[in-house]
Amino acid sequence: MNRNLFSKEFKRNKKTLIIWSFIVIILTVLVLSIFPYMKDMGDDMAVMMSKLPEGMTKSMGINMDTFNTILGMYNTYYGVYIIVLLSIYASTTGATILSKEEKEKTAEFLLTKPLSRKNIFNTKLLVLFTLSVSAFLLQTLTAVIFVFVFGGEEVQWSVFTTMHTHGLMLILFFTCLGLFLSMVLKSKMNFMGMTVGLVFGSYFLNAIAKTSDTISWIGYFSPFHYLDFSVSDPSYSLNFASVVVILFICILLLVTSYKMYAKKDISA
Repeated sequence: MNRNLFSKEFKRNKKTLIIWSFIVIILTVLVLSIFPYMKDMGDDMAVMMSKLPEGMTKSMGINMDTFNTILGMYNTYYGVYIIVLLSIYASTTGATILSKEEKEKTAEFLLTKPLSRKNIFNTKLLVLFTLSVSAFLLQTLTAVIFVFVFGGEEVQWSVFTTMHTHGLMLILFFTCLGLFLSMVLKSKMNFMGMTVGLVFGSYFLNAIAKTSDTISWIGYFSPFHYLDFSVSDPSYSLNFASVVVILFICILLLVTSYKMYAKKDISA
């Protein structure tokens, strides 16, 4: 790792880290701070939600107990908005952290430095994971504080930990996928639209699969299917097998990306 390159790259991406972290932190605070008011309306909300089509409530992860517990309510936003937003940020950053050198015409300047491609790749990879994990940890810390304040002694912290472990695995998966895409596709293209489409598409595939048993097989094509957020399920626990598989896929994507970068004809 090159410290100067790490410092420079982190500063280049610090603004986007702050913006995206601020968005998910504000969303987390809003959701958890209104729980005390929603808790009193839990039964009424459950009755109202029961009038919605069953397929819709399944796809949204809502049931009769959703608004009676702080984790149930938090999960309806965490598994949908927060993880999707963090995955978009991570995958977009992954797709641009190497490719932007070509897009911004700085690749020639960087490669003339006494730095090997391996050193450049490893340094930027470390920056990428630092950014992705930092955004995740900032949101998690905020959630821990507000869940503790508003949830009291009723909180099942093992369930909370499982939720966030599954969320972290999804973020890491999309981070590595974004980096891999930047090696496969043209470096000068706008990756934002593609990464947004991939993340949203993956989420909606899983959501659609939950609406009916006849199309449940569609969910197998989405990583959200293997790392679910069904906190109301009494048997909800860490899906260890899926975590191992996701980590293996991440390593495979990183190794492949490095080999492609090492041989890539980089235009100045």
